[in-house]
Amino acid sequence: MRMNEQKYTYRAQLMVLIGSAVLLLLVFGAWINEGMNKEWRKVQKEYAGILKGNAKPGYDAFERGIFQVDLPDFNRADRCVSCHHGLEDTTMMQAKQPHASHPGDFLEDHPVQRYGCTICHGGQPGALSREEAFGRLPETYWPYPLLEQPYIQASCGKCHLAIFNDRVPEGQANPESLPAEGMEVFLRGKNLFSTEGCLGCHQARGLGGILGPDLTQQGEKTKHEYSFQNIEGEQSISNWLKEHFKDPEMVSPGSQMLKINLDEGDLEALATFVMGLARPDIPFEYFSLPAIHEFKGERENLEGEEGFSYLCSACHGKQGEGKAYGEFKTGIPSIGNPDFLRVVSRDYIRFTMAKGRSLRQMASWSQDISGLRPTELDEIAGYLSRQGRPPVDRELTGIHGNSTQGAALYDQHCRTCHGIDGKGEVAVALNQEGLLNYADEQFILTTLLNGRRNAGMPAWYTLEDEELRDLLAHFNSWGMNRGMNRTIELPEADLEKGALSYHYMCSRCHGEFGEGETGPAIMNRDFLDAADDRFLFATIALGRSHTAMFGWSTDLYNQEKLERPDISNIIGYMRKSAKQELSYVYPGSNPGSNREGAILFEKYCTECHGESGEGLKAPALNNQEFLSAASNGYLLATITLGRSGTAMPSWGYGDQEHPVLNGKERQDLVAYIRSLQRIQIKY
Repeated sequence: MRMNEQKYTYRAQLMVLIGSAVLLLLVFGAWINEGMNKEWRKVQKEYAGILKGNAKPGYDAFERGIFQVDLPDFNRADRCVSCHHGLEDTTMMQAKQPHASHPGDFLEDHPVQRYGCTICHGGQPGALSREEAFGRLPETYWPYPLLEQPYIQASCGKCHLAIFNDRVPEGQANPESLPAEGMEVFLRGKNLFSTEGCLGCHQARGLGGILGPDLTQQGEKTKHEYSFQNIEGEQSISNWLKEHFKDPEMVSPGSQMLKINLDEGDLEALATFVMGLARPDIPFEYFSLPAIHEFKGERENLEGEEGFSYLCSACHGKQGEGKAYGEFKTGIPSIGNPDFLRVVSRDYIRFTMAKGRSLRQMASWSQDISGLRPTELDEIAGYLSRQGRPPVDRELTGIHGNSTQGAALYDQHCRTCHGIDGKGEVAVALNQEGLLNYADEQFILTTLLNGRRNAGMPAWYTLEDEELRDLLAHFNSWGMNRGMNRTIELPEADLEKGALSYHYMCSRCHGEFGEGETGPAIMNRDFLDAADDRFLFATIALGRSHTAMFGWSTDLYNQEKLERPDISNIIGYMRKSAKQELSYVYPGSNPGSNREGAILFEKYCTECHGESGEGLKAPALNNQEFLSAASNGYLLATITLGRSGTAMPSWGYGDQEHPVLNGKERQDLVAYIRSLQRIQIKY
């Protein structure tokens, strides 16, 4: 028994010894393999072979091993050069990766020893194998995988991108702006970011809407911050963005973002740009000067057209065409509609942008919400109000038109407001002795071309030159005084006295702010642009026969009689006041009946605008921001003209499906709509 036990013990010890030896051999073999068979060693050996094949001297002496570039500014150390030895060797242009030299001249401004590789290319900086360096496999869990073309162009935006501050005069170079070479896709995306109106819902660097998330640092988000549950195809940030642009609600259920209809190339470019929206945590010395200014909240003012493109075009359309209620729940007004532009004022647009529309997608664009400066609001409002309007200096006077043709044009376009033969109805009488004595052709022409915004007179710049001449000929046939000397010398105005005189003598009919009450609006900018001092002086001094406007110099003989200096004071005060910013958009006069208007509204308007004006298939009229922006003149002109190309008919001219409403009925409708106003919001 004892011999057997020793025998078994000996065998067990032998087995342990053999197993240990095998294990040591395996460990040693693994160690040898780990040290000698690494991927980077194979790459370097292959590179040496290329050098030898090219008969390059010193091929066998080139230094081998693990190399890294320490980048304390970027908080990393890049080992990419361990495999990319040919990076800076221009003779390796035709070699395959990883031995090829870097394309272009990017390394001249971005030397490897200062910038490394991964700050631009992405990938895992400490890796020594291809798969680990690329960081694309799920098991690597690396947040910033290697970028392929064209998405690598997004990296340039991290340091160089200035969204608003890179504008330079045509023909001049800006050394701080983005380079064009190698940036074609990114710059194309930057342009799309502007023209597609992305800042209408999103903010970036302190400017934009608040309906969507802030995009200032969107490019710094990692793959793990995106949900790929509804994404087909590659699970990458670039693919997520493209799919999101094509169908936002499918990718992000509940999203209010509108679909962006772009081809694949444009989607790729826009995704590249969005991936470049970043503010990496690196020293400011690496950023371009325009980008630094933007990060500090300093940027150039947006001009009108540019502001519209950045902020408004996504919803209202690139040409202001809007969106019909059939395709969008609350509809989006067509602010490029010719009939809208003929009646809208800058004040209306400016107020709407600043205050927004409650219960609608139109948010406030005031500075504290959107970052848009008051001067930029002015620029955009001015740009929109000028759209479609040709230059007003059309030379039409002095060339005789056809009065018969002019009479037909008057009946077609003007009679619905100014009445038969110009005797007046909802608008002032044109065939009136006082007006014809004081006005000249230029006054009539300027009025036709500009209209009287906020006062109900649409602009008629849509008429051809010949038609305008014919209308002038028709007005002349009524007896216009064409021989009046237009020059007049008035004493210097005392604005303080003018304000007092206006308040006590004019405001009772024309309104405290010249907005019009029983008399017309006389502090209207369009009116004062058309009326020269001779016209104003004669009207005030001599009055208008057969109207409530008496002559303040000829019909009065007491202390209220106005002398030449008094009238000059009033004219000066009127012109100064018309240039000042408004406190409110004052509604102006309207003699209509609220009660009669309610009956008409129920009969003709509720199908689209709703029983209470809440807006069903047309804009909400029972909206306090709208009513605070819209004057009675704007409402009357809109009802009269309608909106061509939309479901809003013309109630002043009618059509086969809609009757013509007379002037009194249109005024009644305005009175009812105005009765829906419960508060007046300050301008």
